[in-house]
Amino acid sequence: MWSISGRAEDVVRAQHDIDVPPSLADPSTHLPTTVGWLASLIFAGALGALSISLLPYWPIEHADVDWAIGWVMMPVGAVMWLLRARAAEWVIHVGLVVGICCITASVWAAGPTPESQAAALFYGFLSAFASAFLQRRLALTYLAFAGALYLGALLMNWRAAMATQWAVNMFAIIVPCVVISTLVKQLRGLALHDALTGLANRRLLNEIMPASFSMSRRDDRPLSVVAIDLDGLKLVNDRFGHAAGDQLLRAATSSWTAALRTGDFLARVGGDEFVLVLPDADERGAEATVQRLRESAPQVAFSAGVVRWTGESLEELLQSADAGLYAAKNTGRGRTVSKYAA
Repeated sequence: MWSISGRAEDVVRAQHDIDVPPSLADPSTHLPTTVGWLASLIFAGALGALSISLLPYWPIEHADVDWAIGWVMMPVGAVMWLLRARAAEWVIHVGLVVGICCITASVWAAGPTPESQAAALFYGFLSAFASAFLQRRLALTYLAFAGALYLGALLMNWRAAMATQWAVNMFAIIVPCVVISTLVKQLRGLALHDALTGLANRRLLNEIMPASFSMSRRDDRPLSVVAIDLDGLKLVNDRFGHAAGDQLLRAATSSWTAALRTGDFLARVGGDEFVLVLPDADERGAEATVQRLRESAPQVAFSAGVVRWTGESLEELLQSADAGLYAAKNTGRGRTVSKYAA
């Protein structure tokens, strides 16, 4: 019975721990979608600020502040929504900072009364948004920023009970945000990794490669890609069942990952198809790595196509690697064919 252990487990875990930034390939982090949700929250917050002056409410020391916040932020939210398709990433950060500052002004406007708690709850909206759409470190930064400004607003009209007010509200904001951030990270991990082997899938490969290209170009170092296809997996599935085929795949990936260097990146992109990304490796270095894979799992036969990146797109690079792979299969399988990308 094969299992992933030792160094192989470390490599797979490292691929799971990759902190992938928002990508246009992921609908949950699609920039126009993200800006649209933030615009909706800002517009809703503006309506909330206006409602304090228009609807029956507790006495507010500086009601004109909420009135001004509402009339300023409502068109801001509307414009962000209308222009979300052309928005840049910095719009998100500006929107969060401005929104948190407006909530802080509203907390201060309520004065040293329990009513300031109602305005503080809007910190939770923006903090939940950051937890869902931003990397965890950024989300925590905005959460800390909101907590600091909230405390500062209370200190301007400090009463002893406000310490409890701040602590209770921050607890009510932080706990849901931690849950949201954890769930989003887990779901994203499931979306970016192969369930059978634990390796990266094609989606994660597409997100990682632009950064690999940039590093290779910046440092003027070689980068090679290997397309791998197992030989005879269909025969194993037909003769012994898919459970045996799954066991073969797990055995192959367990042995291969144990033979890779730190920084090498292996993805499963199809049933028996893999892509291996090798930073700091030219064609000969890539061929040597492929040979190590063969030696690490002599019971697993595979064909491989090796290509060195020369500035083309990921799609062109993979097509060239596939061409080498098909050439290897046509020459008897169990072989490696190297070629330059066109």
